[in-house]
Amino acid sequence: MDWAKTGTASLNLTMQSLTHLLRRRLTTQLLMMFYALAIYKWANGLWMYQMEPIFFNTRFDGTTWLLMQTGVHTWLLHHPAAYGWCDALFYGWPLVYAALWQKKPGSRWAVCVVWLLINWLYVQCYTLYPTNSIEAHLGWLLLPLLLGAQRLQTFYFVLHGLRYVFIFLFFTAGVWKLRQGGFFNVDQMSGILLYQHSSWLVSEPNHWYSQAIYWLVQHPVVGYLLYAGLTIWELVWAVGFFTKRYDCLLFVSFLVFLVTDYALMRIPYTELLPLALLLLFSGYLLPKAEEEQAIAQ
Repeated sequence: MDWAKTGTASLNLTMQSLTHLLRRRLTTQLLMMFYALAIYKWANGLWMYQMEPIFFNTRFDGTTWLLMQTGVHTWLLHHPAAYGWCDALFYGWPLVYAALWQKKPGSRWAVCVVWLLINWLYVQCYTLYPTNSIEAHLGWLLLPLLLGAQRLQTFYFVLHGLRYVFIFLFFTAGVWKLRQGGFFNVDQMSGILLYQHSSWLVSEPNHWYSQAIYWLVQHPVVGYLLYAGLTIWELVWAVGFFTKRYDCLLFVSFLVFLVTDYALMRIPYTELLPLALLLLFSGYLLPKAEEEQAIAQ
């Protein structure tokens, strides 16, 4: 895959319009990314059937409340054999899309409606169980909205809508750090590190990683500089609301964040990679009406 070529579109704001060929390229990369992450999660025991959750956490938001009224999350807890079927649907349905999206483009929207429902149910249940935050899974949760677009122009607008969601996610994280006062508290990062790694610090106090965490806790100014730097970086994402010129740089900075956040906090944000990938395709222009075709050539 020519990542440099796609990324140039965002950096230089190419005058080239979005084409069916570029759409196929993005779709292929998204599907490959999905299954690369699926293999990684399986190798690390992160599929639902491997984790075998036995309790759930309550989230206070409307969509989660709707799901909890169905009782599906508690039904799964009492029928753990169904975890495997949930994994099979979540990781298998994209293969249905891959088999039909070019041969039968007219069925694309119907496949994606089912895909969206599967993703919503799976991600809601998966994140209700103590695994990860639902925000980290927004990429796969929203992906069917993009891939289900019938027309190229619709695909363009959904792509940019999801791009704004991705930018909003980081910018508001920075605003929240200002709002709740963490940015103005020198000891904020020390407290976060102790809370995040409490189990590891107790079980492996002499491990080099524990010693590194203890060093940061004992030097709160260093930890605060990391926290303040992250806050400023998140606020800088606001530039994406006004221009696409720096989308490629935002993409690279996200990759750096991905690695450093996992190294320091052990929080995997790899599920956001599909949204990050959209930044490399944001520089293409809206396709003209006469360029619209029912079937990609």
